[in-house]
Amino acid sequence: MGVQAIRRDYSLSGGNRDAVELDGDRITGRIDDQWWKPKLSRQQMREIMRRRDGPGLWHFGLWFVLLGLSAYLAYISWGTLWAIPAFLVYGTIYTSADSRWHESGHGTPFRTRWLNEFVYAIASFIAIREAYLWRWSHSRHHTHTYFVGRDPEIQVQRPADLIKLLMDFFYLRSGPPEVWRLIRNACGRPNPDVRDFVPERDLQRMYWSSRVHVAIYCAFIVWSITIGSILPMMFVLLPRFYGGWLQQLLSLPQHAGLGEDTYDHRENTRTIYVNPVFAFLYVNMQYHLEHHAMPMTPFHALPKLHEAVKDQMPPPYTSLWQAYKELIPALIKQATGDPDYRVIRPIPNDPETEVVETNAPVESSGEWLKVGPVEDIEEEEVIRLDQGSRTFAVYRLKGDRYYATDGLCTHEYAYLADGLVIDGVIECPLHNGRFDIATGRALSAPACDHLETYPVERRGNSLYVRIS
Repeated sequence: MGVQAIRRDYSLSGGNRDAVELDGDRITGRIDDQWWKPKLSRQQMREIMRRRDGPGLWHFGLWFVLLGLSAYLAYISWGTLWAIPAFLVYGTIYTSADSRWHESGHGTPFRTRWLNEFVYAIASFIAIREAYLWRWSHSRHHTHTYFVGRDPEIQVQRPADLIKLLMDFFYLRSGPPEVWRLIRNACGRPNPDVRDFVPERDLQRMYWSSRVHVAIYCAFIVWSITIGSILPMMFVLLPRFYGGWLQQLLSLPQHAGLGEDTYDHRENTRTIYVNPVFAFLYVNMQYHLEHHAMPMTPFHALPKLHEAVKDQMPPPYTSLWQAYKELIPALIKQATGDPDYRVIRPIPNDPETEVVETNAPVESSGEWLKVGPVEDIEEEEVIRLDQGSRTFAVYRLKGDRYYATDGLCTHEYAYLADGLVIDGVIECPLHNGRFDIATGRALSAPACDHLETYPVERRGNSLYVRIS
């Protein structure tokens, strides 16, 4: 007798939304005390997280050249049989914008902020991922990775629907609903799930951004109708469908078939070795476990992070073939009567690694706290200061400028002392929320609420923070 599979409610407004305990601020406890984190020294973390423009300019510049060249070859081959392979190549490169949307959305490819935003805007349009909606959606994905009722980006819902998974090799399952969602947002009528993760302050921006996307797509549709040829649409919008095969091939094994509702990325995320061409098109997201463990890592540093934490991770898959040999039977089991089935990965014991703490010793003098010697804080660095139940972050910027703020990110309460100081900004180590160090102002999603700031004085060779 067959077992009837009961489908869980994956909607963000449904019955499983409380799979993670929530309070008025939508989460209890500090998320960084819950998620497993690899053990690395502060020096290792700084080197791995360091931002540079050079690798990004080379990588993304080459991608734009290949996109333009493949578009030209596809255009001149139109009307011949050569158009089939030419447009397949163009569509594959075009659709790999999805990986560039992802990387630039994290703000990690470039040190120069506007370069990240420039690439993000273009890639968002190409990938049919409206910029505001998907920035917040992906932030939620990293905050509650594969938590049912919290993560809006669970690609394979249980019981698995194999037909729909196959359809997405041409974006036929996810594509039409995404276009419809874009149209709804352009009309100012987002669905309840969108309202769950996009804050009120960004709704109008999302509406106008959606209208721009829809207007451009409509212009290409009108152009095609006017000239009586589908050719314009073969270069915009349609490539995301006919060229989607590789993106689905690479992204499906990221989390599918693994655990749900777990605070250890090693139980719900894979790292898979791929060939250099796929690695380029995928922007090194084959190191997906490392990316989730340290999302502030630039794409070009992911191989280095992989080597640094390899002994703390499950063994990587040596090829896509090895990953799919495990994944396909798992999905079939989930689809045919055992939706609770999951692949259990071997988790190594955490190493007894000595990690340099960033906590400053505390010496209280009335309302002032002594941070310690000036030389304990390197330039462009941050340390943590604890006083009772309160946590502060103390910064040293270029020119011997010193500042102090609340020590926890206002989004999910990660310790800012584990983050990255860059150009007068502190970036949260978990979800890339950014704050102006001098003013405490929240600068980018997912951070919304500002930080409190506190006066800092240098007295001789020591620093003091007034916390009252």
